[in-house]
Amino acid sequence: MLILRNKFNFLIVIIFLSSCSSMNITEEKVYSEGVKTVEASSMSENINYDNKAMFANATVYFEFDKSNLTSKSIQTLKSAVNALNENSSIKISLAGHADERGTREYNLALGQRRAETVADYFVLNGISSSRITVKSYGEERPKEFGQNEESFAKNRRVEIN
Repeated sequence: MLILRNKFNFLIVIIFLSSCSSMNITEEKVYSEGVKTVEASSMSENINYDNKAMFANATVYFEFDKSNLTSKSIQTLKSAVNALNENSSIKISLAGHADERGTREYNLALGQRRAETVADYFVLNGISSSRITVKSYGEERPKEFGQNEESFAKNRRVEIN
């Protein structure tokens, strides 16, 4: 019962802090069934954190035809900023993606704007731009194939690796 109470208090603090943000935040309308925003794994249980760089790959999702961050995206990025601040040797690549609606050129530009929005967030939070590589794939590398909103929502993303 104490663990549930601590998790609830932690959730309340996160919601409060995210509401105090000075960034423009929009309501998130991404289908979350089966969508994971942060994935982490380790090869060994005995990791010497002083000698090895460790970073969890993350995915940030966007609304249709938008490149601004949602409150859920910001929470994902805060975790990534913490990991990057803990180890200054980590370099990341940001891959911007779009769903298949729109022209190829438009979707490449939209993927670029999304990746640059994430890069700007990192820079504003103290991560050197020399550690960040930005690339757009537009609609060329879908995560989910399908002609429905759930598939489209999974393809509107920036992958952080």
